[in-house]
Amino acid sequence: MEKSNNKGFILAETIAVSVVIMTSLVIVYTQFMTISKSYSRTFTYNSVNNLYLINNIKEFIKYDNLDTLIETLNGNNYVDITSCSTDYFDEYLYCRNLIENSNIKQIIFTKENLEELENNLDSSLSEKMKQFIKSINYSETNSYRLIVEFNDETYATLLIGGSI
Repeated sequence: MEKSNNKGFILAETIAVSVVIMTSLVIVYTQFMTISKSYSRTFTYNSVNNLYLINNIKEFIKYDNLDTLIETLNGNNYVDITSCSTDYFDEYLYCRNLIENSNIKQIIFTKENLEELENNLDSSLSEKMKQFIKSINYSETNSYRLIVEFNDETYATLLIGGSI
């Protein structure tokens, strides 16, 4: 009677099953990380609440002095309007209240086409704000854009048309 030797087959079977399981785990992990990153981004960038708050600021700017901001922007990459300077706004007290009540850390006014801004990001912007700016999709229109960093490290952007 001949004795069968299955030790080599068991080893090959174990390796094959291990490779299949490891491949499945890697695929599940990468999918989970992609979903997790998208989920996190949804709450960090352009949330509904933040877009609503920034829309209030947009309407205020359109009402108060959009033309002055556009003139100031010529020759600059952006205009930081966080301080609600009297150089930009007639109703600066309302502006300050609006920004304070919206929990805004920094708000900048720039052109729709962010190529120039992306190439010349300066130290006055936080690293996370710079990352957000680089993630914004933009077009070649003659519009303008508000980019806002909130105190809770969330971000939002909204277009402002070129004409009032």
